[in-house]
Amino acid sequence: MPRILLPLLILAGTILSCTLPGANSPTPFVFPTPDVSLTAAFEPTATPLPPTRTLPAANTETPTVIPTGGTAEATGTSAPATLDTRPNGSPVEATLLTTPPSVDGNLSDWSSPARELDEIVFGVSNWSGANDVSAKYQIGWTEQGLYLAVQVIDDAFVQVSSGRNVFKGDIVELQLDTDLEGDFFSNSLTTDDFQIGLSPGNFGSLGSEAWRWYPIGLAGSLSTVSLKAVTTSQGYNLEAMIPWTVFGLTPAAGDRLGFALSVSDNDLRGAPVQQSMVSSVSTRTLTNPTTWGTLILK
Repeated sequence: MPRILLPLLILAGTILSCTLPGANSPTPFVFPTPDVSLTAAFEPTATPLPPTRTLPAANTETPTVIPTGGTAEATGTSAPATLDTRPNGSPVEATLLTTPPSVDGNLSDWSSPARELDEIVFGVSNWSGANDVSAKYQIGWTEQGLYLAVQVIDDAFVQVSSGRNVFKGDIVELQLDTDLEGDFFSNSLTTDDFQIGLSPGNFGSLGSEAWRWYPIGLAGSLSTVSLKAVTTSQGYNLEAMIPWTVFGLTPAAGDRLGFALSVSDNDLRGAPVQQSMVSSVSTRTLTNPTTWGTLILK
C-alpha cells in the first residue's frame, strides 16, 4: 500500500505547485511612458529668486503716454545714481524760507536763484523754441508748505478749460514722489506719487485753480492751495503755496523727493488742446516716476 501512495502524492504536489499564488516567477511589469503634459501639471514649480535691483536704463527712449490730465513723450538721460537721487539731471534744492514770500504774483520778494525750465518733453513738432513756451522757476519750503514762483514766456496765451481738463491749456504742472527711496525702482505710479495742475485761469471769466489728478483716489480740486497769476509782457507769472497736507507729508531738512515741474502750452485760440510741454527734466514721462528728477529740501 505505501508503494502505491507514494507516486500519487508526488503527482499531486506537482499539480498544486502550478496553481498556488506566488509560486511562479512574477511577470516583469513595464511602466508606461508618462504623459509629459499631465506630469508637468503635478511637478513642483521652482520658486524664482527675487531679481537683482538695478537702476533704470539710461539713454533709452521712454514710451509715449496719453492719460487724463497731461501727456508726455521724452528720452532718457544718464548718470550714475544713488538710492536717494535719480540720474535724471542735477538735483534741485528747495530753499528753507525763513520769511515766506507773499503769494501775489509779484516775484520780487524771491531771493533764491532761478532755474531754467525749457526741456521739450511733449509735442516737439508744435514747439518753435523758447519764445513759444519756456520758463524760469524758484522753489522753497516752510514747515507749512511748498512754495513755487514761475515766470512763463508764452507768445500766445490760451486757456479755455477748467477742472480736470485744465491741462488742455496754458498751465504749470508739478509732479512729486513723496517716497523716493521706498519705490526708487518702481516705474509705475503709486499712492505716494502726485500730479498737480496749477492753472492761471484766463485772467477773465476763468479764475486760477489747482487740480490734483494723481493719486486717482484723491483726484479733485485743491481749495487749500494758495495760487495767484498775473500777466506780463512776455507771458505770465504764477506763484503758489501747496500745503504739505496735500501730499500727506511732514517735511524735514534733507528730505529727497522725486520731482518734475512742467509748463503746458496751447496756441490754438478758443480750442481745448495740449499742444506741447516743457519741463525741468528732459526724461519726464507722466506715469513713470523713474523718469523724474530729484528735489532736496535744504
